[in-house]
Amino acid sequence: MKTFSALLCLALFLVLTAVATAAPPDGVDLKRVTESRAAVVDYWTTQRMKNAIPVEQTRGGGKAKRAAVPWTSYEYPGAYTTFPASTHGKVFFTLNGFNYVCSGTAVNGSNRSVVWTAGHCVNEGPGAFATNWAFVPAYRDGSRPFGTWTARALITSSAWAGQGNISYDVAGAVMNTNGGSALTDVVGGRGIAFNYNRNQYYTSFGYPAAPPFTGQRLWVCESQLQTSDPTTSPQTMGIGCNMTGGSSGGGWIVGGAVHSVNSYGYGNQPNVMYGPYQGSVAQSVYNAASTR
Repeated sequence: MKTFSALLCLALFLVLTAVATAAPPDGVDLKRVTESRAAVVDYWTTQRMKNAIPVEQTRGGGKAKRAAVPWTSYEYPGAYTTFPASTHGKVFFTLNGFNYVCSGTAVNGSNRSVVWTAGHCVNEGPGAFATNWAFVPAYRDGSRPFGTWTARALITSSAWAGQGNISYDVAGAVMNTNGGSALTDVVGGRGIAFNYNRNQYYTSFGYPAAPPFTGQRLWVCESQLQTSDPTTSPQTMGIGCNMTGGSSGGGWIVGGAVHSVNSYGYGNQPNVMYGPYQGSVAQSVYNAASTR
């Protein structure tokens, strides 16, 4: 009887240890995807991708102010399938019965399977997690040169998922393998940075889909840090950029590493794009995604 009790206690200990190991860290919310890879790939027909709408993250208020420092915007001129452009792609997902588009970046990680994007591209903030989540790297005019990659887990900050706190509007999607290969083994991966000096020159990538853009091409904005948003805490960062809805989640690159993502703008601040500062909370989101 004592032997049985000891074995039972040991079994319970091992189960609880496994659960604790699998649980996301504090400050991070996680959804394990239940849809099969095949079901999500089948769902995203060419027509559904074409008809998916951009997520608009335009905030009211704010001090009316145009980008003061010179900046540039242009359609990416090179081959999308060549690294590092191959790491950037278009995100597709469903929320509340509507199909949406965002942008994302494949980043290096222990599991070689992470797409870094905005929190509102995986979760309502606050609210439900997205379904039918897919990433198409190097998307151009409907083509999918590296195929359609589907998520097996969606991870964002608890501050976004629980409170809709725009300062923590970041997320990592952990992708299924495709043809037996991990994502960054196929398209490569960007680095990622946390707790850095804000005053940088940023190169932002995205697939703007709201007019005057079509969402079919990769666009780039280059800008020195222009401003910070005093209505947020910690303050988000603003750069000069004219990209519209659909570019959400696109990476801000400095020296080959993602330092932020396209998050939101103000209706009375033309050509200013805001993105969250990636501090310790964003690092926890990334660590949870990278090691899963």
